[in-house]
Amino acid sequence: MRISLPLTLKRLIGSVAAHLTRRRVIIATSIVAGLCILVVAIVLGSQLYRNSPGQRITRAMTSISQTDAQIAVVDDAISAQLSTETTAQVALARRAIPVAQRTLNDARAQLDALPDSAARKPATATRLARIHRCLDARLVLLAAAPPLLDETSQAATALACSAPAWQNLQDAAALTTAAEQEFARQTQDAMVSSHESSTQAADAYAQAQDQFNAAAQAYPATDFKDYIAYTQQRILMTQSALLGCEDWINGHYQDANTDVTAYNGFAQAAARIAGAGLQLPSDLVASTYQTQTKTAQLTYDNARAEVLRADAALR
Repeated sequence: MRISLPLTLKRLIGSVAAHLTRRRVIIATSIVAGLCILVVAIVLGSQLYRNSPGQRITRAMTSISQTDAQIAVVDDAISAQLSTETTAQVALARRAIPVAQRTLNDARAQLDALPDSAARKPATATRLARIHRCLDARLVLLAAAPPLLDETSQAATALACSAPAWQNLQDAAALTTAAEQEFARQTQDAMVSSHESSTQAADAYAQAQDQFNAAAQAYPATDFKDYIAYTQQRILMTQSALLGCEDWINGHYQDANTDVTAYNGFAQAAARIAGAGLQLPSDLVASTYQTQTKTAQLTYDNARAEVLRADAALR
């Protein structure tokens, strides 16, 4: 048996149901809208907090302190004892400089974005002045470093070339002495032995000449011309020794005597150059480096001292 409701009651129930459905939709819509407003408020609040004067100053100071590591790398390369190993430190320092400069420029951007109202507060203005001093001091230091690093790199390369060149000269001189002693014996076997020693000496002199030329090219400020001239005379001397051995072995004794005369002339020319003062190449490079970097070193040292003073004032 099916119960049939009166028409008016059906309409009443339908009306109530429709009203409840619309109410739920309105409530749900209101909740969603409320959540959206809350999210927007949180995001805006977070951005406002992140871009507040205090946060900008904190980020700027953090960026400045982050450059300490790069500046230490630069300072280590410049203050290190000049040697053939210095080139590796110079390479690290050259890579560190642009990294530090970018970080400091980021810090400056944070400070430049501060509102005028914040910068006018006496306490904030004093703090900002000290921060700017630290930032500027670091930038000046980094700008003062490249000339010193360039000079250091050139000097270190010259050392790396001239040190083995000097050793080759010593080795060649020992071989030349041995060749002279064998030649003085005036026997066939002795001449062969003398020729062998002179051949080895010639090779050592040639290597030394190439290395001194490379050193001069690497560090033009250093005057290697006496080393190159001395080595050239020793090469000519050795060539005469080889000819003298060959002429004597072949029985051309008059030609051998002529070769010996030429040998003695080149030996005397080399001795005059050496007597004028051939110091150790490392000493020559070091003295040249000291002279060349005097002004740049003073500029760097002053910048370094200002960084220390600026840091102390900010603490």
